[in-house]
Amino acid sequence: MVKLKNDKSRIDINKSSVSLDDSQKTVVTMSAGISEKNDDNVDLNKFSQQVLKQLIDDNVQATPGNFYIYFGKLLETKSSTFQKKVLELLDCEKNDDIDQQALMEKEITLSFGQIKNMLQTITLIYKNLVVMKGIVQKRLDETRANVNPLEAQTIIKFFSEELNKLNSLMAKHIEIIRNNYDDVNKIFKRVEELSIYDSKFGVYNKKYFLKTVEEELINVKRYNYNVSVMLIHIKDRVLNLIPSLKDKNGILRNIAKILLKTSRRSDVVAHYGEGCFGMVMKHTDITGAKKACERIGQMLYQTTFFIGEEELDMDMEISVIALNPEYSSEEIISKVLDGLPNSGKRTKLYEVIEGI
Repeated sequence: MVKLKNDKSRIDINKSSVSLDDSQKTVVTMSAGISEKNDDNVDLNKFSQQVLKQLIDDNVQATPGNFYIYFGKLLETKSSTFQKKVLELLDCEKNDDIDQQALMEKEITLSFGQIKNMLQTITLIYKNLVVMKGIVQKRLDETRANVNPLEAQTIIKFFSEELNKLNSLMAKHIEIIRNNYDDVNKIFKRVEELSIYDSKFGVYNKKYFLKTVEEELINVKRYNYNVSVMLIHIKDRVLNLIPSLKDKNGILRNIAKILLKTSRRSDVVAHYGEGCFGMVMKHTDITGAKKACERIGQMLYQTTFFIGEEELDMDMEISVIALNPEYSSEEIISKVLDGLPNSGKRTKLYEVIEGI
């Protein structure tokens, strides 16, 4: 059982600018006088038409790759407010696709669970038929012990033969269902390998989290905007106080819900593993990331967690870092993991990894 205290404040969204990497093979030269009088008014269709017109004027083929480059370069000429709104629109579009994939994976998981339950039920029916067969055989043996049980023996004999036929038929059906179940299990495992969603906690999984960090490192280098990564981990001594796996997962699910509640739509919240959650905060510099750490930490500590009737003494570690394209994703994740033990209830709310 978890009680939440109301906190209507939200994480600040930081402004960011976008620029194209000079190392791009395609050289783009923009014509002057493209910007609108009301530059903060975002009309994505109109802006896309301007991009297409610039491609035609420069006699460049309107391939998706060229359009993408011109889109970024033309966006660079706009105001920071216009850039921010366009990037938020693009983030929403991307997240809609991701949300649909996550929903699909969730539905597949539920469907597989239903198939598993159906097989278990059929298996119970089969076992009950086996038990019934044994009872009939027992009664047949008892009847044979009587003096003149011919009529009863005949009835039970016919009943036993029919039951054997039914039992044999059920065995064949069970074998077919078992084979189908194995096929579904193989398909499910393949889906699981490609999945991005952790159905247990209702957030993205570790694989998608790491993939997002790698992609954002490329974007930071290409467009020179800010991205920060946060890790939140319940201290091991607290996790060890929770006796059952069910209660432990219940606590973690509630923490995941709190993280989702405090995050922006463009942020990626994921289960990293072993009581640790990660958050990729796009278009957020280290100053904005610190504010996010404070807000999330305060909300988590203001939440009362119970194990049965006993209140859990929550203690957690929070570490945050700004992405630096000079380092690999492995180096960055390693640094932010190493910083986790430096924070906690009795030390400081969060650790900031700097100098990387």
